Amino acid sequence: MPATVEIDELAEKLSRIRGKPINVMPYPETIVAEFRQADDALPYGVWLNTWVAEYIFYRTDTTPSHQRHIILHELGHISCRHLGDSIAQSLGDDGDLGPAEMVSVVKRAGGFAADQERAAESFAYLVERQTRPNLSATGETPAARYRLLED
Repeated sequence: MPATVEIDELAEKLSRIRGKPINVMPYPETIVAEFRQADDALPYGVWLNTWVAEYIFYRTDTTPSHQRHIILHELGHISCRHLGDSIAQSLGDDGDLGPAEMVSVVKRAGGFAADQERAAESFAYLVERQTRPNLSATGETPAARYRLLED
């Protein structure tokens, strides 16, 4: 991995390997509004895999560095070929997700085992160490690594 890789480049490389687009974007407002209305905690990020595309959603109410880490974590799930909850029953007629289906799927997204979460988190930190080495110098503990995400 080149030292200057950007998230969109990494997503594009994984997209070519997987044979379908990976769309990285903030949560759609419909999802944010639904979670607020239900007074549910919106996950920082989520990866949704459909037959025709993959989606990585992230929250915008956090720092840019934290957003980058969230996206890298979700790309880690993709890179490690993890399997989350099945979403086939929520797909529209075209094999993709519509707005209503996205809300439903995000509410039950996840389902990763602890070792898969650790692998995705390790992936994110390793990419950060490779592409932003100045951040890894003081991240010896989980609390210190978290502080590195703050701008």
